[in-house]
Amino acid sequence: TPSSGINAEYGLEEVIWSVSDHRSGQYGQFLSLDQVTQLVQPHPQHIKDVLLWLHHYKVDKCSLIQTRDFIKCRLTVGVAEQLLETKFGYFQHSVERDHVIIRASQEYTVPKRIASKLDFIGGVHRLPNVGSKLKITQKMPVPEDLSSFRYGVHPDTLRKRYNVSDNVATNTNNSQATAQFLKQYYSPSDLKEFMNHFGKGFPHLKEISHEVGPNSGKTGLEANLDVQYIMSLGANVSTTFWSTGGLHEGQEPFLEWLMDLSNTSQIPPIFSVSYGDHERTLSEEYMRRISREFQKIGVRGVSVLFASGDDGAGSHRFEDESYTFEPDFPASSPYVTTVGGTMFTGIFTDVNEKGNDISGGGFSNVFSMPKYQMETVSGYLNSSVKLPDSKYYNSSNRAYPDVSAMSDDFWIIINRLMMNVAGTSAATPTVAGLIAMANDARLNAGKPVLGFLNPFIYQNPDIFFDVTLGDPSQACWLDDLEGYNLSEGWDPVTGFGTPDYHRLVTAAMKY
Repeated sequence: TPSSGINAEYGLEEVIWSVSDHRSGQYGQFLSLDQVTQLVQPHPQHIKDVLLWLHHYKVDKCSLIQTRDFIKCRLTVGVAEQLLETKFGYFQHSVERDHVIIRASQEYTVPKRIASKLDFIGGVHRLPNVGSKLKITQKMPVPEDLSSFRYGVHPDTLRKRYNVSDNVATNTNNSQATAQFLKQYYSPSDLKEFMNHFGKGFPHLKEISHEVGPNSGKTGLEANLDVQYIMSLGANVSTTFWSTGGLHEGQEPFLEWLMDLSNTSQIPPIFSVSYGDHERTLSEEYMRRISREFQKIGVRGVSVLFASGDDGAGSHRFEDESYTFEPDFPASSPYVTTVGGTMFTGIFTDVNEKGNDISGGGFSNVFSMPKYQMETVSGYLNSSVKLPDSKYYNSSNRAYPDVSAMSDDFWIIINRLMMNVAGTSAATPTVAGLIAMANDARLNAGKPVLGFLNPFIYQNPDIFFDVTLGDPSQACWLDDLEGYNLSEGWDPVTGFGTPDYHRLVTAAMKY
């Protein structure tokens, strides 16, 4: 029986609701990595059977991660072709020419007695998402004096809009992190310069506190944006830059990151992640197993925030020229907090926000709707708002985003230049930093961190500025196909809206 008071026979699903819902007697009683291992490790005989199968093909360079539910092996392509009865080849990205990986060119098979003991085999079919989708709208040298710089979004703009004012973190045990993949590195000198110019109005740190994985190579837009803004909203919070390197041995960094988390006993309680793919391009087995990894993180008291994507409702055109909306994953997982995007209603105003029509949102085609959002989403679907034709989406499934923040006209510094960027990748570290501030208040009061956020969010809709203005989300402009409309309360463009710092902290301190 885990010392948290949760019975060992409980499944992962039961535990995440118990520790994440304040109405439960186990609220905030998060599990250690050892306790998670007790909960999720496969039957020893299943592990033995898989290892024996691998040994039969002389695949012996294998190791189990701590939770014992992943086996990592090194083997030659020739042996992999025999083991999986398939053929492998080199695949080169059509634009990023230096991205070359080895993948199977046909289906693979495993014996039936083994198949029942596996969820999936990584590094065989999936082509990793490459490159940032951030939209660059302007670049310029850094002005000597930024005191009267009003155009666009920078830390003071966001801190004023979301009522953070001069509040900064004070708890030395608090921390936050950004996860990066595929050669996305940040520049420490750019971070210092950014804080020197834009951090004058509030106490802040100028350096990342911890680096995990590589951070050497070409500076990435995504990485610089994430660290510069999570450290501006979550000011004075110890920040980890968690980088999962390039395409080492052809593996997928996103999966490597999740395995690393299950191999590390102490991890930051917040991760901001800007990464995603269309559900349609992934196997259901893969998505369900990755969602299980998010549950494993959630029961440890970790908040994971994902950008909702920059394609609006998205659209996929079939061969018969019919359409469907295009949900993204992991944005569509019920076990992450998904962040959509807004923008100011005018160029020089920071008073009101409207939905950004690129803000990813909609309904999953894989995951059923979790209980925490059923009543809320039903309210949207049964309201007077004009809905798209029901043939384009599955309204009974997981709906996203959950929340949103500004996602347009963000100034960052990269390679000593000021660059103006847009995308929900900007909104995600903004919200993550604000959640870190709420965690700070809780830690100072002797309370645990918030952990998996969604039950808290859906029980406290009043902590957000409701965003009701704006055009419908994008779908397919070629055929005048629009996505979802905004409405009062929750909608599939901005979720509940954007966070108000004071209301957020007040609600966080209630439990």
